[in-house]
Amino acid sequence: MSSVTAEFGYTPWGRDFLRIAEPTDVTKPEPLLPRARSLARNAMTDVRVEGRLIRGTVVRGGEASVAYLEFAPLDRDVAHTVAATVGVSPGPATLTVEVHALVAGAPPELAVVDCSCRARTARCVHVLALLYETVRRIDEDPRIALSLRGFSDALDAADNPRETVARWTPLSALDPQKFYEA
Repeated sequence: MSSVTAEFGYTPWGRDFLRIAEPTDVTKPEPLLPRARSLARNAMTDVRVEGRLIRGTVVRGGEASVAYLEFAPLDRDVAHTVAATVGVSPGPATLTVEVHALVAGAPPELAVVDCSCRARTARCVHVLALLYETVRRIDEDPRIALSLRGFSDALDAADNPRETVARWTPLSALDPQKFYEA
């Protein structure tokens, strides 16, 4: 029997993010996944990780689509537990399977998903390709998993407690009768 090495998600850190693209509770196969893996391998350019977001461009033929993913922040208590184990600036060698077990109870979640393509869906092939590219990068350097989950921000927020301002205000939170009152 031959052993097969996974191309995406071969570390526990990467597998956490792979479950977003390939959830285990699906009832039918996702037809876009093989094409998304191919795009992640061959057409993904200009990938940037900036705090809790990652953005990448998929260039195919004469078309380019920009996908954008932002992840929900890591729980403050979990961030402090990890920091107590590996420090506030962990190196890639310190992020072991044992350290991963500290965050395993709180899997990563997407907070914002956007793509410039015409599909207008949260699971378009470009978003899936960016997810696979994210997994590949996390497999190479697990510090990206902590960065995308706002590890440093969670530590700073706990050290400097302040009221957090919501990024978006839902329309249901506004009272039209009082909105224009002074």
